[in-house]
Amino acid sequence: MFRLQIERFIRSRIVRRALALGIIALSGWALLPYVTYRIAPSAFVNAELVRVTAPIAGQLSADLPRKGEYFQRARLLPLVEARSPDRRHLMDLDQQLAVSSKRAELARRQLEEIAELDRKLGERSEVYRFGVVARLRHEIGETEAEKGGCLAEARQRNDVAGRMERLVRLGISSQIRSAEAQASQEATTTRCQMADERLQRLKTELESAEKGIYLRGDANDVPYSQQQRERLVLRRQELETELLQNSSRSAQLAGEVAEERARLERLDHYDLTLPAAHVVWSVAASPGSMVTEGQPVFDFADCEHRFIAVELPERDFEKIKAGEAAAVRLIGGREWKTGQVRQVRGSAAHADDRLLAARVPRPDPGSITVEISLPRDETSADRSGSCDIGRLAEVRFERRADGLLRLVSGKLKWLTAGLEPDQPFL
Repeated sequence: MFRLQIERFIRSRIVRRALALGIIALSGWALLPYVTYRIAPSAFVNAELVRVTAPIAGQLSADLPRKGEYFQRARLLPLVEARSPDRRHLMDLDQQLAVSSKRAELARRQLEEIAELDRKLGERSEVYRFGVVARLRHEIGETEAEKGGCLAEARQRNDVAGRMERLVRLGISSQIRSAEAQASQEATTTRCQMADERLQRLKTELESAEKGIYLRGDANDVPYSQQQRERLVLRRQELETELLQNSSRSAQLAGEVAEERARLERLDHYDLTLPAAHVVWSVAASPGSMVTEGQPVFDFADCEHRFIAVELPERDFEKIKAGEAAAVRLIGGREWKTGQVRQVRGSAAHADDRLLAARVPRPDPGSITVEISLPRDETSADRSGSCDIGRLAEVRFERRADGLLRLVSGKLKWLTAGLEPDQPFL
């Protein structure tokens, strides 16, 4: 009886119509996304990698991050410690600096000695000048006295010669005595003239000596002390030039030594700043092992700038524009997120040479690759330890109204005429 009632209920017209309407509604609900959206057949999460290589040869830190470790904030990590840095250049710079400093110090001491010697030679020159001036003044005094005596004798000789001439005219004296008196008068006059000329010469020498110029026959224009001072001036100029060169060279070498020491300190160890919002994707070296310069250590995946790699037919190239929005849902998840198209590449483009976490297959002929940026999701990174990289996703691009109308009209024509559609049904 109960079985007959169930069969009668199932075979009733109302139930069959309700079931048919439900199946039609379910089919429409399943087909609606393909009508209102452009759905990608395949998509997955990807991210760029940051490869860390050993900048110097040495021993790795024992506290290397593990694979899958996520860094929510940046932190400093001692990465490599050098064992035997090359210090030959530093030793050579130290030696050059020591030599330049010694030469500069030697030139400085020589300048000080030359300054002391110049002071002494200056004092000697002044003493010599004062002595010469005093001697010339004494000689001038002697010559003036001699000239005075000579003039007095000349006056006497002139008086005697006049008397002898009068006696000769009176016949008292002979002509010979008168000639001797006149000769003696001329000799005295000549000696007085010589004394006057010597006095003028001494005054000229005194005037020059007061200015530091000496005119005696046994000396040059300046004394030996002054000549030595002039030689010291030339030597001082040479030493000042040498001191300036060595001081400049020392200052330059000191800067180079400081830079080389800082470089060696940097080479003694290398500290790496682990970036925030990154996850350790792979580790290529063991903690505490020895590495060479340029050897890969580990790779970081950038979780903050993840993107979805999507393949679409080539005919959709003009319909997908950079900057447009796209709905993204990770397979296995329920939350839809809004991404943004950042790049569209055709199938004939060169292969992507970026260092990526997930392998990107080469697009099939007639397909394009679209990259869609994802918003940052720290909870997903902390939960999975891989930032969902490599996870499959579903991507929907919203169709434009005009495109949707063309699609519907094309399908209707195909259904009514029984012809093939202009565009395959998505």
